[in-house]
Amino acid sequence: MEESDEPDAPAGKRLAPAVSSLDMVVTLVAVVVVLAGLSVSLIFPPDEPATPVAHEGRRTPSASTGPTGTPGPAETPAPTATESPGVLVPPLAMEAERQSAQLVCQAQIGTTEFTALAYNIKSARAGSLERLLGVMQRSKAEVILLQEVDNRRRSTGSVDQAGWFAERLGGWHHAFGRNVTFGDGLYGTAVVSKYPILSSENTPLPNIGRAQPRGLLHAVIDIEGVEVSIYSTHLDNTSANIRTAQASRISSILAADPRPKILGGDMNTWPNSGPERILSSRLSDSFVVAGSGGGATHPASRPRTRIDYLLYGGPELTATSSVVMSEGGSDHLPVRSAFTLGGIKTEKCSGDAKAKPRDPGTPATPSGSASGTAE
Repeated sequence: MEESDEPDAPAGKRLAPAVSSLDMVVTLVAVVVVLAGLSVSLIFPPDEPATPVAHEGRRTPSASTGPTGTPGPAETPAPTATESPGVLVPPLAMEAERQSAQLVCQAQIGTTEFTALAYNIKSARAGSLERLLGVMQRSKAEVILLQEVDNRRRSTGSVDQAGWFAERLGGWHHAFGRNVTFGDGLYGTAVVSKYPILSSENTPLPNIGRAQPRGLLHAVIDIEGVEVSIYSTHLDNTSANIRTAQASRISSILAADPRPKILGGDMNTWPNSGPERILSSRLSDSFVVAGSGGGATHPASRPRTRIDYLLYGGPELTATSSVVMSEGGSDHLPVRSAFTLGGIKTEKCSGDAKAKPRDPGTPATPSGSASGTAE
């Protein structure tokens, strides 16, 4: 047995194997590599992951945010797409679609049609108010010129007859022209209109002696934005000279009125007589221009002559038809004429009305209308 150079180990203990130099070198190199990797990651942080791709039905974040999740101070959020079921609409396409869908309107000038009725109702003494109302309804007139109208006279039931007709025609407008004051009420002419009455005025006409006072009721109505003058009158029945003076006064009033105008009523004069020629020199006779059938209006039971008229004139007003209605209820037959009125302002629009742009700061309010009665 060979003798060992190492000192003797203590009795009962095993000596640990010696660590080789190679193992120590490998361990040291591994530690250095780990430390180097940590240093590099601290100096050069990894890139942020790419923005995720937007999928159907999802909104894609498009702006960087600050620590609180709000856009940074120097950045403006980019437009976001509009979500639709299964479709993502890009902002630019959405704006182009909105612009193309906006309502586009152009102002135009057009025409409208309306019907007028001239009717001497004899204060409802020859027929009831209900019967006269039926005549007016069947005429389908929107403007009614009345003569021999009572206003709260006890002898005819203390009724405001013009107001009574207006209410039962559907809440229409009316104007009354007082020519005579009796002890039990008023008597005169009236205008009843489906269209708003903007103003009304009654002008006394020339008179002589003790003849019944007469007047010219002038009501200005609004037909779809165009002012139209309506004149209702009842000329004297006793003297041609008085009628001539009254017609001359009416002609001068008409000459000063630039509006489209209608003059109607009981003129107590026949065609081609002096008073009629005075008025026809200023206005056109709707029955002569566009009439059909017999033109006689009085007496209603056996009409022999035409003394009730609807004359017209002024810019862009044309008679298209005229007829004497064979209706009872009074001692006169009513004259009905249809007219075409120009100068009506309209709009022709194309596009989607729902897409019409509106100032977001202005709330949308429903439009309303007000109606009133002119006295």
